[in-house]
Amino acid sequence: MLIDRPRIPIRDVVLYGLWPGFIKVFIYRLKGYRIGRRVSIGFGSIISGDRVEVGDHTSIGFLTVIRGTEIRIGACVTIGSTTFLDTPYIEIGEGSRINEQVFVGGLQFPDSRFVLGRNCQVMQMTFINPSRSVIVGDDSGIGGHSLIFGHTSWLSQFEGYPVDFDSVEIGRSVSLAWRVFVLPGSKIGDGSVIGANSLVRGTIPPRSMAVGFPARVVSRESEFPKRMDDGQKADVFRNIVAEMIRFFEGSGLVCRGDGRVYEIRRTARGLWRRSPRAWKLGVSEDGTESPAEVDVFLSLREIPSNVRSRLEKHGVAWIEIAGKARSRFSNDLGDEVSLYLRRYGVRTLRRSPLSEAARAGPESEAARMAPSLSAVKKDDGRVS
Repeated sequence: MLIDRPRIPIRDVVLYGLWPGFIKVFIYRLKGYRIGRRVSIGFGSIISGDRVEVGDHTSIGFLTVIRGTEIRIGACVTIGSTTFLDTPYIEIGEGSRINEQVFVGGLQFPDSRFVLGRNCQVMQMTFINPSRSVIVGDDSGIGGHSLIFGHTSWLSQFEGYPVDFDSVEIGRSVSLAWRVFVLPGSKIGDGSVIGANSLVRGTIPPRSMAVGFPARVVSRESEFPKRMDDGQKADVFRNIVAEMIRFFEGSGLVCRGDGRVYEIRRTARGLWRRSPRAWKLGVSEDGTESPAEVDVFLSLREIPSNVRSRLEKHGVAWIEIAGKARSRFSNDLGDEVSLYLRRYGVRTLRRSPLSEAARAGPESEAARMAPSLSAVKKDDGRVS
């Protein structure tokens, strides 16, 4: 064979994969890779490329292979164990998550691209083949066991059989349920939902729901998604907060509050457990009133910049649902609240001065996909 490209890069696994993570990071930096701060690379995992950038606070599980010519992974990205990403151009946006046993690769060309936007998630056992390119917009989710193909070819084209090599475009805020099959040349518009076990071929318009085999649009914009007024949003917000507090209590935390401020206490259990600890959660619907002496401030609406500045000055982690954003630094309670909100489709992206500046003008792909997290502050202490 003239082109030698082993399916598994055994040489790299032996040379680099067996080292502890911190040694691998050191070696990769010596190779010229741009590896951010507090990057975790699991046992047996490797990154192999000509040009590699990995953002701060990114985590890669064990026995994972990431191979390409150009690899750019943003900050706070999580890539699960036994995942295989093998494409000439790989780009993963800030805050995105790829679960365990995801495969990206297969039949490709030298210019094949896999681009996953910010704040996305790819569930386990998904197979993605970017023969030309597969591009997924920000805040989109791909369900487990899904198949996204950039080619259909097996029988001879000279005998009249179809052979297709084409790109796949999945827009922003798109939801693919489990076991969705996307064929080459498909385009799914922003805000659309594809039902489980559906076959997508062609174009799905923005803000629509499509189901079936092949997928057909069953609901369109103006009817889907449901329009909600401020009162309905406030009711949903109050219900979610109440359910979250019950969840915390059922998980062994002690919670007391009046609907505006909650004290959440972790009790000490066992000889080696940490001492009891208490946090305060402030809750607001309009984002303008910040209760005093809280550790986390949760708001339904966007928090004004002056309020955010005041919160950050006092070391308070904040989360706003309307803007799907959170402060760049966090604490244990803030992480738990953000994780719980994901149950209801609210995925918050950490906001920094860099992203604030980027909102004011056009974002370059480089600035958007590889932000710095040098301003991250971890603080588990209460602030009064």
